Amino acid sequence: MREWLLRIYDFFLSHRAWLWTGLAALIVPLVILAFTLRYDEDIMDFLPVSENEREALDEYRTQQSAARFILVIEGGSEEQRYDALDEIAGRIAEFGYELNEPDINEQIDELYANMPYLIADSVYDRFDSVFTPQAIHEALLRDKQILATPGTGAFSAAIRHDPLQLVQPSTLRSKQSSDRTYAFCTSPYGATETQHNAALLDSLNNILSTIHHSSTHWTGSPVIAVGNARRIKMDTLMCISLSLVLIIILLAYAFPCKRDLWLILLAVSFGWLFGMAVLRIVTPLVSAVVLGIGSVLIGIAVNYPLHLLVHRRYTSSIRQTLDEVLSPLVVGNITTVGAFMALIPLEATALKHLGIFAAAMLGGTIVFCVFVMPHLMSAEPTPVREIKLPHSIIPSIHNSSIHQSIIFFLTILVGIYLLVFNIQHPTASLFDSNLSHINYMTPQQREDMAALDITKGDATRWEHYWQTHDADSLVACVQREAEALGFRSGSFDPFFEHIHQSSITNHKSSFNFSSIAQRLSDDFDYIGLVCSIIVFVFLWLSFRNLWLALIAFVPMLLSWVWIFAIMQLCGLQFNIVNIILATFIFGQGDDYTIFIVEGLLYEHRTGKTILPQFRQSIILSSLIMLIGIGILVIAVHPAMHSLGAITLIGMTVVLIMATTIPPLLFRIYTHFNKNI
Repeated sequence: MREWLLRIYDFFLSHRAWLWTGLAALIVPLVILAFTLRYDEDIMDFLPVSENEREALDEYRTQQSAARFILVIEGGSEEQRYDALDEIAGRIAEFGYELNEPDINEQIDELYANMPYLIADSVYDRFDSVFTPQAIHEALLRDKQILATPGTGAFSAAIRHDPLQLVQPSTLRSKQSSDRTYAFCTSPYGATETQHNAALLDSLNNILSTIHHSSTHWTGSPVIAVGNARRIKMDTLMCISLSLVLIIILLAYAFPCKRDLWLILLAVSFGWLFGMAVLRIVTPLVSAVVLGIGSVLIGIAVNYPLHLLVHRRYTSSIRQTLDEVLSPLVVGNITTVGAFMALIPLEATALKHLGIFAAAMLGGTIVFCVFVMPHLMSAEPTPVREIKLPHSIIPSIHNSSIHQSIIFFLTILVGIYLLVFNIQHPTASLFDSNLSHINYMTPQQREDMAALDITKGDATRWEHYWQTHDADSLVACVQREAEALGFRSGSFDPFFEHIHQSSITNHKSSFNFSSIAQRLSDDFDYIGLVCSIIVFVFLWLSFRNLWLALIAFVPMLLSWVWIFAIMQLCGLQFNIVNIILATFIFGQGDDYTIFIVEGLLYEHRTGKTILPQFRQSIILSSLIMLIGIGILVIAVHPAMHSLGAITLIGMTVVLIMATTIPPLLFRIYTHFNKNI
C-alpha cells in the first residue's frame, strides 16, 4: 500500500495541474452538499427510541401540562399569598396571557393517567389480597360511604379512577403545602421552543420583580429547558473561547512557521467539509448537537497533519517523510474510522449520524494529508519546537524498562482490584442511564420538582403483575360488586381502562423510560465490544503478525483497566452524552500505539532512530485533545462537565500507556524472536 501511495505522489508531483483541477472539481459539490444540510436541536435524537415511542413523546410535548410555567408563592399567610396571586394574574393579563389555579378534576385526571407510578411498593406487595371478592366489596362500600358525605366532589373523581384505593391518600396530598400556593401559565409555544419560552420567561420574571411578596418564582418543564439551553450556551462560549486561545498558543509555539499552521487548518477544514457532504447524502436533516460534539473530532483529525509536519523536520525530502509515516498514518486512520463506524448500527438516530460524520471527516482528512498536503509543504524542513513533558509523567521510550515494568505491574494490580470490587459490588455500574443526572437544574428547581413529584413505587411491577394475572376476571368482579351496591353502570370505566392498559408503555404517554435506559446500557456494552474487535482485527491484518497486533492492542486494553478504576474511585460514570468518548479514546489510543509499534519495527529493522519524532507528535496531539475537550471540566452543566472529566482521565491514561507499554512488550518479543 505504501508503494502504491508513493507512486501517486510521484505522479502528481509531475502533473500538478491534474491535482488542482481534480481538487477544485471535488470541492464545488462538497460545498453545495454541505450548505444544503439542515439542522434541528432535538436532544431526543440521542435516545434509542422506536417510531411509536417518538410519536408518543411528540404527543406529550404538545400537551398543555408539559408547557406550563408553574408559579410558586411561598411564605406569608394564605390570604397574603392569594393577594399576591391576584396581583400577578392581573399583570399577566395585561400581556395577553392567563394565570390559572389548578383545577382539581383536571389534576386528578392527569395524576391517574400515570397510576402505576403512584402506587406504593407496600401496596404492590399485597395485590393478591386487595383483589379478593371480599376486599373489593369492602373497598366499594367505603367508596359509597364517602360519596354519601356532602362536599366530596373531588373524591368522586378520584374514586372513578381508583375504586379499590390502590393509590394511598397521602400520595395525593403530597402536592399540597401549608406554606405554598401554586398557579400556572401555559406557554403558547409548547414545551420545546426554548427561544420563545426564554423571552416569555423573562417577561414573567419582570412581572414578579414588581410584586411585593417575600418569595415568588417560576418553575416547570419550560423553565428548566430554558435554563439548560442558557447554561449550555454560557459554558460552550466560555470553554471554546478558552480552548481556542490555548490551542493557538500551543500550535504557534510548536510551529513558528505560519505556513504549517495554515496547512493544519486546511487539512482539518477539508475533512470537516467532506464529513458534512457525506452526511447530507445520507440525510437532509441532522441534529446540531451532532456537529457540536463532532467538533471534538478536530482533536483526532489534527493528528494526521501534525505527524507529517513534525516528521518532516527529521527527513531530507517530502518523499522520505511520506515513506516513513504513510504506513502508521493510514493504518491508524483505518482503525479509528472503523471504531466510529461501530456507531452506525445503533438505534439512536443522532449516534448513527455521528458515526457517519466522524468516519467521513477522518477519511476526508487523511485523503487531503496523503494526496494534497505533501504538494503544499515547504521543500525545505520547517522548524518545529519540541514539547517536553517531565519524565515522571511520560518516560523516554528508550532506556526506561524499569519505569515501564512498574506501570505494567501496577496495571495488573489495578485489574485485580477491579475484579474483586466487581465481585463484591455486582450492582456497581459504569453506565448511568438516569437522564435526570445530565439535566441542569438550580438547587431551587430541584427542590420545587421534588415537592411536585409524587412518584411512589416501581411501575414495572404493574406490568409484571398483569402479565401473569387475568385482568378481565378482576373487572368482572368489580362490576358485580358495584352493581350489588347500587353503583351506576360505567362508574368505574376509567379504572378498567387502567387495568386493561397493563404495560407501562401504555402509561406516561407510551414512553417507556425503563426500556430506553436498558437499551442505553446495552449500547454502551456494544460500543466497547465492537470497537475492540474492529481495532484488533485491523491491527492483525495490518501487521500480519498476531504478536505485533497484541503489542499494539494490549496498551488500549490496559488503559481501560485504569480508566474504569479511576472512574470508580472518583465516582464517575459514563452516560448518554459522554458514551461517545469510548470511541474517541479508542480512536486516539490505537493511533498512538500504532505509531509507537511502527517506530519500534522501523528502528529494529533499519537501526535508525525514529521514535523521538513519533513521540513528539503524539504528545502534541494529546495536549490539543486535552485542551480541546478536557477544558469542559470547568463547565457547570453536568453533561458537559462529564465530557471534560472523562477526557482528562482517558487521554492521560492512554498517553502514558501508549508510550510505555509497547516498548516493554516489544523488547520481550524481540528477545525470543529476532527475525521480524
